[in-house]
Amino acid sequence: MKKLLLFIVVTLSFVACRDSKEIQFNSINLSVKSSDWVENVDNQGLNRYYSCHFNMPEITSTVFNTGSVIAYIIVNNSTSQQNLPYVRHFENANGAQWTQTIDFDYSEGRINIYVTNSDFAVDPPSAMDFRVVVL
Repeated sequence: MKKLLLFIVVTLSFVACRDSKEIQFNSINLSVKSSDWVENVDNQGLNRYYSCHFNMPEITSTVFNTGSVIAYIIVNNSTSQQNLPYVRHFENANGAQWTQTIDFDYSEGRINIYVTNSDFAVDPPSAMDFRVVVL
């Protein structure tokens, strides 16, 4: 029993001595005004969505190939954040229903944020705030 206890203590002491790396990350806040959204449609003028593009030098080739980028929308007057994609369902007083999806993609040095309404209405999104975490 003493040998087993000694073995466990020695094993744990070696495991506990591992060098731990501190995770490096950047947190960037982005604001999009209603006038910043760019309307996009396909070649037939269909499938409308809105986009906003940001240069982001924090997304290096190392981040792109081995890291991660996480984006959040700031909601409820800055009291909470939600991961993208952000999907919400709406209905107006006239009974019209639609879904709004906010998502993103990124490449080296750049991030793109998209807003798509399921009814493809010609209605630019309102101002929105986002937080991007680059790991």
